[in-house]
Amino acid sequence: MAIAKQAFYEGAALHQLIRSNGVRSLQYDDPFFVLNGRVLAYLKYSTRVRSPWGFTFTADEQILLNERAAERKIAIGLICAGDGIATVSYEDYLSIAAPRKSAIHVACYRKHWEHYEVSGPDGVVARKIAPSDWQRLLS
Repeated sequence: MAIAKQAFYEGAALHQLIRSNGVRSLQYDDPFFVLNGRVLAYLKYSTRVRSPWGFTFTADEQILLNERAAERKIAIGLICAGDGIATVSYEDYLSIAAPRKSAIHVACYRKHWEHYEVSGPDGVVARKIAPSDWQRLLS
């Protein structure tokens, strides 16, 4: 069986977390990864080589995120091809992309040696996101 491109990107993101020594347990609860039984990681990837990287959240994904946010903390990992991962809390996501009945486009921008800027249809995340935030997700 062939390995899906998504598995490569998710595997790389999870590898970074595991190597940072913050993961004691990892479960898969489709489509979330449950980290240490307390954080739901939702991963999206873009294969674009350079900034900006685009991510689409369907109406169904928006509903699912909203439902699961009532249960546990959600961290959205926006995998920007081989560049790195922009980590966005569900609260930050809502500040830039209020739920809609249609798909939402979110974009990550990053200049060389700088942090990520994440924007959506309702604005920009208030702070820049360090590429190392993903590795400190469970700290």
